[in-house]
Amino acid sequence: MEAYMKLLREQNPEIAKYLDLMQPMMENKEIEVDAIVETKKVDPELQNQINKLKKINRKLFTIVEGLKVQLELELNQNDDLAKAIGACLECFGENSECSECFGTGKPGVAIPDFILFNKYINPAIQKYNKHYFNKN
Repeated sequence: MEAYMKLLREQNPEIAKYLDLMQPMMENKEIEVDAIVETKKVDPELQNQINKLKKINRKLFTIVEGLKVQLELELNQNDDLAKAIGACLECFGENSECSECFGTGKPGVAIPDFILFNKYINPAIQKYNKHYFNKN
């Protein structure tokens, strides 16, 4: 997951700012706002605002965690599909600058995974054949 976060930071400096702000939450560290509040007298209105922002931060953290889980599932499914058709796991052979295949990992370049092929590809082929070749 760290590699993906690093890639996001490199590709979009604007997102990097937000990721840096969210990093303490992602590491399960809390920003010590309470310590600041205790050392200084805080206006009750400001305290309410702080509490609202904490609540929003917790919600955002939950959303980020959910997105991380969803991304992991999507990446695994993408890898399975690439294995099913014998393609590069990173780019399906569509990126000439790919560090894995340099654009040569098009479908069929490797031996497809038999089980994954039967899971993902074979049903589509059967449906295709039934639709286009069995018209009477």
